[in-house]
Amino acid sequence: MKSQRRVVSTWQLISFMISSMIGVGILSMPRTASETLNEMGWMGPIVGGLIAMLPLLGMVYLSKEYPGLTFIEYSPLILCGEKHVKWGKILCIPWFFIFFSFQFLNAGMVARGFGEVVVTAVLLETPLEAILITLFLIVLFLCMHEVDVLVRVNELLFPIMLIPVFLIPYVSLTSADWNNLLPLHLDSFEALVETGINTFSLYTGYELLMIFFGLAMPGAKIGLATWIGLVFTVVSYALTAVAGIVVFGYEELQNMIWPTLELVKTATRTGWFPERLESAFLAIWVASVFTTLGNMFYSTVYGIRLLLGKSIRFQRILSFVLLIPLLYVTLLPQSIVEFFAYARYLTYYGYISTVLIPVLLAIIHWLRKKTFDETQDSKKGVT
Repeated sequence: MKSQRRVVSTWQLISFMISSMIGVGILSMPRTASETLNEMGWMGPIVGGLIAMLPLLGMVYLSKEYPGLTFIEYSPLILCGEKHVKWGKILCIPWFFIFFSFQFLNAGMVARGFGEVVVTAVLLETPLEAILITLFLIVLFLCMHEVDVLVRVNELLFPIMLIPVFLIPYVSLTSADWNNLLPLHLDSFEALVETGINTFSLYTGYELLMIFFGLAMPGAKIGLATWIGLVFTVVSYALTAVAGIVVFGYEELQNMIWPTLELVKTATRTGWFPERLESAFLAIWVASVFTTLGNMFYSTVYGIRLLLGKSIRFQRILSFVLLIPLLYVTLLPQSIVEFFAYARYLTYYGYISTVLIPVLLAIIHWLRKKTFDETQDSKKGVT
C-alpha cells in the first residue's frame, strides 16, 4: 500500500528534521562533549554529525529510488522484490520492531529528561507524574490528526526554536575566557572517535525521515532539505559546546547536570526584559522538546498504521493504548543517574535502526540494481 498523502514540502522537511534532532540533549551536551576531549570537546558534535551523514546518504538514495514510498513499503521490495512482497514483509518484521521500539523508548527518555529539568529548575513542588501526564495529553491531541497537522506544527514552532541557538553563543560572550579553548591539541584519535560516538545520540530523530521522505510532495528537494537540516544542527551543537567550555572550562562542566541551562543563567543582566533569561530560555525550550517527543511518538503510531494498512481511527485508538506503557517507561529510571545510564544503553540500541539498517538497505538495493542492470546488458548482448 502506498502512502496515502504526499503533503510535506521542502521547508517542512527541514523544520521537521531539525525539530526532531534538537531536544533534551542540548542541555547536557557540553558536559558529554568535553568529558573525554576536554578543551577540544567542541569537536565531538562535529564528529557525531559526520557519523550521521552515512545513514543519511543511504536514506536519501533510497527515497529517490522509491519516490512516494516510506521505508515500511520499500523495505520488503528491497529484500524480496515485487513478486514476493509478503515474504519481504515477514523478513522485515524484526527491522520494523527495532525501529518502532527504539522510537517508543526514545520518546520515553525525552519525556523523562524534560520532566527532570522542569521539576529541578522551575516547578520544584510539582510531582513529576503531573508534568509528564500533561505533556502526554498534548502529544495525544497531536496524534488525533493526519500527518499534515504534525508538519505544520513543526513549521510553526521552528522559528521559535531558532532563538536559543543564537542566544546561547551571544550571552556567553559576557563571561567568556577564550583561554579555556587552549591548547588546540588532540590527545588521541581514539578519544575523538569515542566522543563522536557518544554525541551521535544528539542527532537521533533524523531516522524519522525514512517515513516522511515518502510523504514529500512531488518535486520536493529531499537532498537539499537533509543537508541543510544536518549542517544547521551540527553548527548549533558545536556553538553550544564552545560556549560551555569558554565560560566554565571543561573541568567545571563535569560537575553540572544541565550545563547549558547554567550557561544561560550567567547572562542575567539588569535592565533586560526579562532579567532572568533562563525563564525565557526554558519557555522556548519546551517547544523544542514537544516537537521532538511528538515527532517520535507520532511516527511510531503512524508507522504501525501504515504497516497494517489502517485508517486514522486506528491511529487514534493506538495512541490511547500506547500512552500507558509509555508513562511506565518514562518513570522506569529511579534517579537522574539511572536516567543517564538508560539513555546511554538506548543509544547503543539505536545504532541498529539509525545507522546499520538504513546503510544495509541501501547496499542491498544497490547490489540488486547493479545485478539486474548487468543481467539486462548481457541479454541485450546475446540478442
